[in-house]
Amino acid sequence: MTRLTLIALAITMSVVVAAQPLAVSLEEAIQIAVDSSYSTRDAQFNLEKKEREVQEVIGIGLPQVSAQAQFQNFIEIPTTLIPAFPDAEGNAGEGFIEAQFGVNYNLNGTIQASQLIFDGTYFIGLQAAKTVVEFSRIEKSKAIQEIKLATSDAYYTALLAKANFDILSENVKNLDKTLAETTALYENGLTEEQDVDQLELNRNKLIINRDNSQRILIIARQSLLYIMGLSINTEITLTDDIESLVKMSNSEEYLQQDPNLYTHPDYLLAQTGVALADLQVRGDKATFYPSITGFISYQQLGQSNEFNFFDSDVETFFPTSVWGLTLNVPIFSGFQRKRQLQQSQIALEQSQMQLRQAEDGLRLEIVQAKSNYEAALKTWENQKRSYELAKRINDKTTIKYAEGVADSFELNVSENQLLQEQTAYIQTALELLNAKKALDKALNTL
Repeated sequence: MTRLTLIALAITMSVVVAAQPLAVSLEEAIQIAVDSSYSTRDAQFNLEKKEREVQEVIGIGLPQVSAQAQFQNFIEIPTTLIPAFPDAEGNAGEGFIEAQFGVNYNLNGTIQASQLIFDGTYFIGLQAAKTVVEFSRIEKSKAIQEIKLATSDAYYTALLAKANFDILSENVKNLDKTLAETTALYENGLTEEQDVDQLELNRNKLIINRDNSQRILIIARQSLLYIMGLSINTEITLTDDIESLVKMSNSEEYLQQDPNLYTHPDYLLAQTGVALADLQVRGDKATFYPSITGFISYQQLGQSNEFNFFDSDVETFFPTSVWGLTLNVPIFSGFQRKRQLQQSQIALEQSQMQLRQAEDGLRLEIVQAKSNYEAALKTWENQKRSYELAKRINDKTTIKYAEGVADSFELNVSENQLLQEQTAYIQTALELLNAKKALDKALNTL
């Protein structure tokens, strides 16, 4: 199944319930989850938003152009009092003269542009925005790693539930056969009624456990579908089984694998955190530097006592144009910039400590994962032998019971022992798979 097929399938399944069952292996389930799970899609949205933020920051350094138009109709032109003019003989005038300056109609159109020429915080901010995008990419890779782990865990859980259901169903089937044979012997007077009652009691217990395991299986499959980003009503079939997966996971060679420590998402996130903290320090230092902005403006101002601005034979518009530079020099901010810088420097030291902590934590995780895997592998091997022994014992006891050499109590003990060993064997196999999964995560080989 190709990647494009999986994507198309995931989209279709998330909208409608498919008419045909979805059959997937573990690898296919993981790929569908990577492409369509809620967490990976959310991480992709976050990444796309951060990429747009970079473009937004870039826009700050591009020319900023705006236009404005304004129309004014003075119902009453403002009146200003000015000192009276001297008379003809040069004597100072008395009082004030009421004067109106302006016209009834004003029509003003302005277009202006500004350009950032130098600002240290802008260039640092642009670098920080690009680093945040890289941080989001790493977060997405971590989300993919986590969804792979979650999908594997859900797939294993569904396999365990299916295995338990199959074991109990097979035991019910075998017990039904034994019960029918024992009932026939009792009716012919060849055995006691207690033997029949004991088998019926065991059968009732098995049926209760089987029905419970069936309900658990349904929930396990729905949980897997949810993690994969599909409708929980989708009918799904798991094509892998525990035995085949264990065959690919039960080798001590995995303990010899070298870790990819410095490409692990957790380490890269901590490393990028240091880079962001360093950029914050540089940005706070840049606030001490001056900034320069250039501007240019062009204006047409129309003035008239009549609304004749659009008459071609009347000169009513008068232009104004200007350009210049604005220099902003920070001098004193009440020590705010200094305190901000000190906080950023502390944050940088803290992020460097967190990077060392992440590296040490990953090394410890590798040691623990290898130890757990080695223990799980040995436990599985021992439990496999125990299961094989219990199966041989049960087979012999069944033959003896059929021949009348063993009684129902011995048969009941051997069957219960086999059921316990089967369940324990499946459980240790699941623990081995989980230990292998945890080792892959620690080694960054998922």
